[in-house]
Amino acid sequence: MSIARYKGSNSAKVYPYSQPVNPCFRFLNKSTLECEQDVFNNYWQEIINLYGQKVTYYQSNYNLVSADNFYGEDPTRQYALPKQLVIGVELNENAIMLTKFGIQSDDEVTAYISITQWYDIFGQSTEPKSGDVFDLSEYGEGRPNGRTGKQYEITQRVDEDAARTSQLMGHYVWLIKAKRFEWSYEPGLSAEGVNNQVYDSREAGLSGDPMDEKPYSENFDDTSKEVFDYDTNPESNTDVYGGYGIN
Repeated sequence: MSIARYKGSNSAKVYPYSQPVNPCFRFLNKSTLECEQDVFNNYWQEIINLYGQKVTYYQSNYNLVSADNFYGEDPTRQYALPKQLVIGVELNENAIMLTKFGIQSDDEVTAYISITQWYDIFGQSTEPKSGDVFDLSEYGEGRPNGRTGKQYEITQRVDEDAARTSQLMGHYVWLIKAKRFEWSYEPGLSAEGVNNQVYDSREAGLSGDPMDEKPYSENFDDTSKEVFDYDTNPESNTDVYGGYGIN
């Protein structure tokens, strides 16, 4: 066996000086870890099946040809027919808040999807991707007053994480990040039950009765004329940015 040695001069005994390379056994040599990686792959599948939740998964049919690359969206995007999938879920749930900008929710979820099970259901030519939506349909069963499972849109997909999911440098699960999804008439999807946005000519649902009509007692034009009434009060006809008045 030939021994690799340091080629430089070692007359001054400067480290690293000439020494044999240690040909020891590498524990993390992937060519010898196939059996151990199979054990971890089976482990992840078992954990997800035992403690995971069944979701309804919608694949986004994002099309680069019809997409608007300036805005980064596909206005004619549709969703494929849903399929059932069991995933591991870490939920960070928050209540829906009604603000002056509309209904907002900061719900987030971290999910673990077995790569093997994904291939069995969706095929090896596909992967989870940003824009896909899944419904926590099993978790949402039995919610009061007609509510259904919450919907989440995937924002990030990772296939390896050395600290959490890639034991012995294997690849067993997709690590998914997702945020609460608010439906806006996308073909192939439907809104969550009793998650009513406030639309014009639609019910408000703010007093506890979802059929309460939205009141329109104020008029924007009348309110604005109290500040700038150019028709009946010429003295108010000044530059709104603090310029000149009428002499």
